[in-house]
Amino acid sequence: MPDAPEPSPANAAKNSLEADAQDLIAEARRPILIERHRQLIEEMESGLSDSFITGETDHPRLKAMLQELEAESEQQRIATTLAMLADDSHYANATLRAALVEHLCLMREHAKVEVAALQLHTIGVYREVRKRVGMHQGELPVVADLRDLPANVIPRLLNPGAAQFGSSALASALVYTPAFGERSLRAVRRLRRPEMADTQWEEAAGEPALSREQEEPLAALDDRERKLTRQLLIRDRIRSQFFRDVFLRFLHRDELDPTEVDVHATVLHWLQGIEATGHLYRFMQGQTAGQKAFRLAQLTQKIIQLHEMYARVAQAGEHPSYRTAFAGKRTKERLALLARDRYPLLALTPELSLSAMLCPFTVFVAWVQEQTGNQDFVLPPDPRR
Repeated sequence: MPDAPEPSPANAAKNSLEADAQDLIAEARRPILIERHRQLIEEMESGLSDSFITGETDHPRLKAMLQELEAESEQQRIATTLAMLADDSHYANATLRAALVEHLCLMREHAKVEVAALQLHTIGVYREVRKRVGMHQGELPVVADLRDLPANVIPRLLNPGAAQFGSSALASALVYTPAFGERSLRAVRRLRRPEMADTQWEEAAGEPALSREQEEPLAALDDRERKLTRQLLIRDRIRSQFFRDVFLRFLHRDELDPTEVDVHATVLHWLQGIEATGHLYRFMQGQTAGQKAFRLAQLTQKIIQLHEMYARVAQAGEHPSYRTAFAGKRTKERLALLARDRYPLLALTPELSLSAMLCPFTVFVAWVQEQTGNQDFVLPPDPRR
């Protein structure tokens, strides 16, 4: 059979213009079609409660509906809807609820889908998103939180990126609802500024002894200066010992119990676990309540600093001027180059803090073990007061 002749340039241009005109007409009609069904769809969606999404109910009709969602055909419809919400630029700045309502309006317009079927489909979409978001943030969201979820994070749910602690790309790999982010940020602020906490590095069992190399030079100082200098040395020793106990001992691959890693979804969940059961962690044992709170605040701050510092080094390494200079150098040497050039710190934004705190705990542990195993772990200095 002979091949069909190619369209002439004039016909191709005409077809292109017709296609553009059809797209413009469809775009103009879109809001009209949506408004035609909006009230009905919004009323249907507003009637959904948490029991519809969680399935925690004894109502036989609801149980039967949820059973229908397990069918392969329903699962395929749900997957198709999520893919459309992820790919359609109309929903880029919308919440999940707003995007879903518009999509359902168009489904009803074009496919004449009954409201009851749309309700079942909506429940299925919310249940699937709830399950996936829960895997990311470590807690299953309620339906109100799901409604406010930005639709532009759906692509991350469908194609999760690899989270990397100490990288500016970490934020784009995380998924959490705005409400969960706000609660987490409040928890971070509370951990960093705890009430009734000590204000200095101290030991419940008394001051540790200094080495002879540290003690002997103090003899040449007057009493007041010797006391202040000795106090600074002791506090620095306590601080250094605490962070060694955390990063080099507790998180060591040969010491850390795998079940301890699996039980905490994020770094924040781990820190909250320490707060609730500090007596179970060796680096917290033997301390007063005030000392434990102070240590936990320092640890929280240090993890955020670690993320900022290594992300800053990684960001600088992407620039041609540093790519060559960084070659073959370890993190400490790279930091020295950045300090020489007065390379600015990354802004300590809520997003940066949340990135560090909501990093999957498994990812954080693997990162620490890799850095310490390669002897490339650098502890940042305490921030200036």
